[in-house]
Amino acid sequence: MFAALAVAALCAPGTWLRTEVPREVPRDIVMARIAGAAQTPLPDWRVEGVWQYSTGPSRKFGGYSALFTLGDKNLRAFSDRGYRFTFPTPDTPDQDPAARVISLQALAEEPLNWLLWDIESATRDPATGDYWLGYEYTHAIHRFTIASVPDGVRMLGEEVEWSKNSGLEAMLRLSDGRFIAIPEGRSYAMIWAGDPIEGGKARRIPFENPAESYAVTDMAQLPDGRVLLLMRNLVWGLPPFAGLLAIADPPQPGSTEAWVPRVVLRFDGVLPPENYEGLAVREQDDGTIAVWIISDDNVSVFQRTLVAKLVFDPGKQSD
Repeated sequence: MFAALAVAALCAPGTWLRTEVPREVPRDIVMARIAGAAQTPLPDWRVEGVWQYSTGPSRKFGGYSALFTLGDKNLRAFSDRGYRFTFPTPDTPDQDPAARVISLQALAEEPLNWLLWDIESATRDPATGDYWLGYEYTHAIHRFTIASVPDGVRMLGEEVEWSKNSGLEAMLRLSDGRFIAIPEGRSYAMIWAGDPIEGGKARRIPFENPAESYAVTDMAQLPDGRVLLLMRNLVWGLPPFAGLLAIADPPQPGSTEAWVPRVVLRFDGVLPPENYEGLAVREQDDGTIAVWIISDDNVSVFQRTLVAKLVFDPGKQSD
């Protein structure tokens, strides 16, 4: 217990040192490659690289809890402080640092505008460019146009029984138009038949956790229709996190059967330990899948904003 309290105290922002934090949006975001290509224990997975993003003191950078692909070469991350970070994939050659842009995420109109900032999940319709954000604390789903203009919000309110510090940790728009969400710390998944902003009650099905004590932090759909899940656990260490990827067929429409993913890759010895919370995928020209993962630094001097690229080769898939 003493050791756990010591770690918590060290990780807590401002515990030991308080300095004036600039209010300006940072423009000098530095990217550095901290790990190169490497094999994993599995034939169908490999690491392409790990990059660290950093800037001067700023509460407007970091805390990224959601991620999706944007166009052919860009990624967009969302933070639990209400900001979005749009940037070229770090393996883009000769990229201009000025292309790494921090912006305040557009907000809803009054009186909801001051409530919607703790972004925990994001998903996008590749056909239209519209995207949806899921919020902790207020338990809201917020839709935006391709131009990031607010286009509808739904407060789940009495539809859910979640505490304020938990909620829509992972949310995904499936290719058939259904939406699926996994609330933090819950043993069920919620499925909407269509866009939840347009109404309709979510159906709940059991979610069987494939790794005890792990929690889902993000989801992405692979080109073959299966769903990839990013999961995290608290462990002894600094930073105190472990991660893995699981995979599952999407739930069948109307089915009440449990959704049962299986673990496909553990991060131990594969990626630097961090609080990985955002996941995005993109099919590459050779048929392999680029799997991008981003970490949440929790405003801690002991944590980092890391972006890792894994490559999944379905043609070499292990059992």
